[in-house]
Amino acid sequence: MKKYDQIRRKLIDRRDEIKGRLNKVDQDILHTNGAPDPDSGEQALERENDDVLEALGGLARSELEKINIALDNIERGEYGVCTLCKESIAVERLKAIPYADRCINCADKDIDDID
Repeated sequence: MKKYDQIRRKLIDRRDEIKGRLNKVDQDILHTNGAPDPDSGEQALERENDDVLEALGGLARSELEKINIALDNIERGEYGVCTLCKESIAVERLKAIPYADRCINCADKDIDDID
């Protein structure tokens, strides 16, 4: 586990940052800062903003889930192993994308399948 202490710290910091952002998004969507504007045009704009906030919240929740999985894998000693080929994921890749669960070769193959 010591091998990944720096990455673990980075994941924890990012997790905390996302949780704070999600809390703010949830407050904004629930309009805890005040009642919605009575003007119908403003209400339409607020609904559009809520849709954007919900989409951003969804992306943040997805990243948070990946981070939690990576942290669990570190604790179990399973971090840094590709979920497809079971080979080691390069440390450089993990530093760039700390929640990566595939080595670069498997990730590239997955992208090639989309084309």
